[in-house]
Amino acid sequence: MLCQFTFKNFGSFRDEAFLDLCAESISEMRDSLIVDSDGEKYLPVISIYGPNGGGKSTVLEALAYLIYFVNNPIYMTQMRVPEMQVPHFSGGSLRHDIYYKFDEESRNHPTDFDLLFRRDGYEFRYEISIKDGAVVSENLYSKKIGARRASIIFERSSEGIETGEELKNLPLDKVRSSFPLISYISTAYDIDIINRAISWFSYSTILNYDNPQRDRNILIPEDKKRLKQLLSMLQSMDINITDVRIEEDEKGRIIDIYTIHEVNGKKFELNLKEESSGTRKLFSCLSRIEMCLEEGRLLIADELDAKLHPKILGYIIEQFQNPAVNKAGAQLILTSHDMVNMNPDVFRRDEIWFCSQGHDYSSNLYSLVAFRDGRGQKVRKDEVYSKRYLEGHYGADPYIMHGLNWERKDEQ
Repeated sequence: MLCQFTFKNFGSFRDEAFLDLCAESISEMRDSLIVDSDGEKYLPVISIYGPNGGGKSTVLEALAYLIYFVNNPIYMTQMRVPEMQVPHFSGGSLRHDIYYKFDEESRNHPTDFDLLFRRDGYEFRYEISIKDGAVVSENLYSKKIGARRASIIFERSSEGIETGEELKNLPLDKVRSSFPLISYISTAYDIDIINRAISWFSYSTILNYDNPQRDRNILIPEDKKRLKQLLSMLQSMDINITDVRIEEDEKGRIIDIYTIHEVNGKKFELNLKEESSGTRKLFSCLSRIEMCLEEGRLLIADELDAKLHPKILGYIIEQFQNPAVNKAGAQLILTSHDMVNMNPDVFRRDEIWFCSQGHDYSSNLYSLVAFRDGRGQKVRKDEVYSKRYLEGHYGADPYIMHGLNWERKDEQ
């Protein structure tokens, strides 16, 4: 599971940004938390709000970029295409110009990433600095969950590579600067501690619904049990689809997909293209959501609420917050403009985060639980979060204020 993510000099973020999935000691919705073997508690969901251009998507892009930067060499070696989409991935290569653009100094500095995560009984800290597509420095540390001290796996800098016992005597001095060391070791050797760490990256799933092509990327489970679960999820959302029929050519390639509806005891077919855009989106994402819940994956979803009714979005969030459903410790990080679910019945205060942009166009990231008003007061757990947010009380004003007050203006 993801514990903490820190990045700097990426996109609209010039200064360090910190996303924390460690649960705060607050009273609300304690039963929804993910509890690890040592009793540490983690958030199953984080929803990031803010104005257009405020940096919400950039937070997800930064995490997606890091995941893909690590995974890409492995995918190339194995000659397979990743299932996930990454906003910065285009034309077969990762962008290099990821630094903050609105000052003259940031171009000369690397982009820094710092990741704390847990996988297979271990806690890992992975740090990497990247400049112009090349690795400037890279470190990996680990400790068994419950242990007090972490051990070095490797430390990489311009002066060379230092390794711990697990990598002792491996010839690592010829690794290309464009290759993360963790990726190189994973492809060249079978090292248990590296395999554990790299599996977290390969198990992370990224959905970018800012890309219209994603709505046409349909995933229908071949496994009958998973298909039944998918149909059950749709029906629980009051979507009357009882089955699907897939039409294939003689080579097994999919020609068309049809949905089966039962009306007054009779079955009718619709081509999936005839379904609403929201239903098509559910076919695009629900199987992936189900897979993440079953396998304990991290799901990163930009614009997840687009084309979805707020109650359906609330249902998806609830699946991650329900320990009876989310038995494997899956996590969801999403961006949203949805106000219906922005309330104490859906989210803890540490699950709501904001992005705001200053006068220099640099973005800031902070949580509702950490926010303080002009008098230094905390946000109460019984506040109407959505109303206060729309009124601009949380610092990440979502709309132009005179737009909110248009009726008052007309009365003057």
